[in-house]
Amino acid sequence: MAKFPALPATVDRYVREFLNRLAGRSGNAGDKAVLHSELAELGLAHEIGQRLSLPATAVSSITDTLEPAVPSVPVIETDRPDSPTNASGLAATGIFGAVILEWDAPAYKGHNHTEVWRGQVDDREQASLVHEANGSRYTDVTGNTTLHYYWVRHVNRGGQVGGFNALAGTSGQGTAIINLADLMLESPELSEQPFSVRNIGTEEAPEYVLIFNGYLAVNGPVNISQLKSGELQNGTALTVGRGSVELSTGTDGFGQMVITGSGGIANNDYLLLKEGRIESFIYSETAGHIRYKEVRRTESGVATNGQEVVIPAYFKAMPTVNLYPRDITVYNADYPDQSQRLEMDHSVPQPHPNIEGAWVFTPYARLLLADGTKTDASGKTYLGSSNSRWWAVYNTDQVKKVTVNCRVASHRSTGESTGYQNRKATLTLEYRPDGSDWITSESTSVDINEFETHVLQVSKTLTQANYDIAVSLTTEDREGTFTSGSIDYEYDQRGKLGTALDVTLSPEFTSSKSATYDITINNHELSGWEITRIEYTATVDINIVVKNLFYSNSSTGSNGVIKGRVRVKL
Repeated sequence: MAKFPALPATVDRYVREFLNRLAGRSGNAGDKAVLHSELAELGLAHEIGQRLSLPATAVSSITDTLEPAVPSVPVIETDRPDSPTNASGLAATGIFGAVILEWDAPAYKGHNHTEVWRGQVDDREQASLVHEANGSRYTDVTGNTTLHYYWVRHVNRGGQVGGFNALAGTSGQGTAIINLADLMLESPELSEQPFSVRNIGTEEAPEYVLIFNGYLAVNGPVNISQLKSGELQNGTALTVGRGSVELSTGTDGFGQMVITGSGGIANNDYLLLKEGRIESFIYSETAGHIRYKEVRRTESGVATNGQEVVIPAYFKAMPTVNLYPRDITVYNADYPDQSQRLEMDHSVPQPHPNIEGAWVFTPYARLLLADGTKTDASGKTYLGSSNSRWWAVYNTDQVKKVTVNCRVASHRSTGESTGYQNRKATLTLEYRPDGSDWITSESTSVDINEFETHVLQVSKTLTQANYDIAVSLTTEDREGTFTSGSIDYEYDQRGKLGTALDVTLSPEFTSSKSATYDITINNHELSGWEITRIEYTATVDINIVVKNLFYSNSSTGSNGVIKGRVRVKL
């Protein structure tokens, strides 16, 4: 194979690098150039004449020296199926409720299946495909004795179909007669034949039936239409599922279905479907089968508080008891100002000690009176630097619902003139009945990051009883500070009515008299929230009635009321 010649040392290094890449001496293997002679040596192209030995200047293109090498394509022989031959030898034999079809086995290569066509008239165009047989035999179960016509044709594995066996159809029909000789079995293990014929009628009107003495096993589906010509006689039964389902005819001649447990109804409860009715029977070891009345049974009655109620038999499992007031408008007129509620309950039903299948229970009813608008309030105030506070109210009677409202604000300084620590406050409600362990109930939290008062509330509905109630308030620092906001205050406005002031002054004739009186507004008793600020606004109404009772009695003879002057200063 030709190779690139070595380069002289005087070649420029960039040209040297380029040529070395083409020669495959450097760079990647995929960068190497392919020579025309290499293509010819590899058989990828054929030399045209002796042109590869011509001077390079004598050719201008690769097509002047080489022509493509056309590879040879191998011919692969395939195993193709033969064309189907026409079917032949179709024969039909009638048996009880069916037709046996047989035909000649196909001998061509690549056979797949045989189509079976059937029609009620001898016209192939009106026939329909009823089966695709893998062999050369098919039993067409018609379930009747109707005459049918049959055709068959073969299909190879490529889906190609052959011709029908004939233009005219092959007739066949099922029969209604079973030959006893056809049922005779030959086996050394049989001591007697399982089939026999019996006359269940009279000599004048015989009625022969075929009796099978043994067990019948059916492999595959059974079409119920195959049984329509037969009927179970009185006293006979067809059972499935280990006797759990029984189809039979009663002594009255009507059909019935029995659903029970494994082994039949002997020691099991069972359900009977008959004449459009559903009845159930409960098995008892002492009384046998007891009729359970309806499947869904409801007993009702009227009872008073504390009365023992007997639920009549038969309930095998504990019945469900629902209580309703007989008089819906129950109301006690002696307590018109109180809300009233009727509560009803009952004991757990228990089996009757003497009546099997019966149950007993005791109903209870009471009328509860309560002042629905009354609320017991307990005000607690917390002011301090601790992180937790706990309050409790003990032995609170007849508690039904607890609601706790809390107002919380924080202005804990961080030491800076305008810096306050972010805080978190958590309110938790606890309760316990009859002095038992405390139960933690509802809880709520709020993040405090400004000078605002926050409202927290927890609420719990309880079963009415006596409880100890506790509330805990926990505060903790959070990351960050705040510098703005304002605290909202709740004000309690109170009024105080002063007493009347009756003043009488009696000055001398030539002098005046004055009097000073102080009016004091006492502090009110305030409780509940923290008292942060108290503001007073006093309104004083002064009504002055002046009456001069001085009369002149001088020697001048001027007899009458002496003028005077009154001054009031507030």
